[in-house]
Amino acid sequence: MNLQEKQRVFPEKIRPLISELTNVIVVKDGVIEKNTVSDAALSIEAQPLDEQLTKAFDDHDPVIKENLKSASFSLLITVKKDCTIKEPINLFIIQDKTTNVVNVSMVAEAGSSAQIREYIYTDTSQTVNYLSRSYLHPSSQLDYIGIVNLDKDSLSAINRQVIVMDNAKALLKTAQLGDGKTSQKVDVDLNGPFAYGEVKTIAIASEEQEVIIHTHVEHKAKNTQGEIEHYGVAANESFLVFEGTGKIHKGMKQSIAHQSNNGVVLGRYARLDANPLLLIDEYDVEASHGAAIGRIDEEQLYYLMSRGLSEKDAQRLIINGFLAPLKDLMENENLKDYIQGLLETKTGR
Repeated sequence: MNLQEKQRVFPEKIRPLISELTNVIVVKDGVIEKNTVSDAALSIEAQPLDEQLTKAFDDHDPVIKENLKSASFSLLITVKKDCTIKEPINLFIIQDKTTNVVNVSMVAEAGSSAQIREYIYTDTSQTVNYLSRSYLHPSSQLDYIGIVNLDKDSLSAINRQVIVMDNAKALLKTAQLGDGKTSQKVDVDLNGPFAYGEVKTIAIASEEQEVIIHTHVEHKAKNTQGEIEHYGVAANESFLVFEGTGKIHKGMKQSIAHQSNNGVVLGRYARLDANPLLLIDEYDVEASHGAAIGRIDEEQLYYLMSRGLSEKDAQRLIINGFLAPLKDLMENENLKDYIQGLLETKTGR
């Protein structure tokens, strides 16, 4: 592929990421345009949805039903039994000229371990219906990062579902950094004893953007642990909502459900709501939730300004500290620069 073809296929703003990273799969407008993954421990197939995998998930949500019914592209990534994938798999989902319905399934077989980095991107007005499903067999582990950056005129529904079996561990981090109206939902089912699920979400809303973040962790086995952490910034006239639910079913003793919501409001007309919820049907458990939403602490701001910083620089320093969990996403300099640029643009700093 010559330079002109690469420029046509890969949008300019994320082209450096694609060229810098290894183990890259690029899906653009429903077609695999690039695949540099070559690991014998992996199986990567573009194919219709796996019927057995589909049956394992609950599909009452109408948006998910529509995705399953009309998906224009499906990808299945399987990590083979007892294998460890040391280098992250970087999956780019790009929409440019057509509106596609895309779903990706990931299966971690027993005793396996993998890292998935998912980038959903468009720089044109699009309607995005994206679904990812992960099934973790006993004693497996998945480290999953999902970054969403969509055009301001886009409308998106991003759904991620995870089933975690015995002694398996799911570590999910998602970052909503785009400009379009977005509904993002993460559902984690802890279906086996000693299953662990952790969901950390960062969302930044700006201008007149509306972003709704749902996180649901359900305990369906004993001795399971679920952790939900939300971090958000609402700027200008935007509206950001965090809805988190931890549900422990009756009889699921010794389970642990924790949730925290943290947010900063920038701008007189911005709004950030947090709605933490615990549904507990068992006594012998540990559960907690909390929310801390507010504007930048005036005392912190004054202290930094008294040390010679301008008000904007002081605000930027405070916000960068608040969004420290984003450092988990910064695995190389290109990725670090890309995310830092998005942060500064989104917060007006």
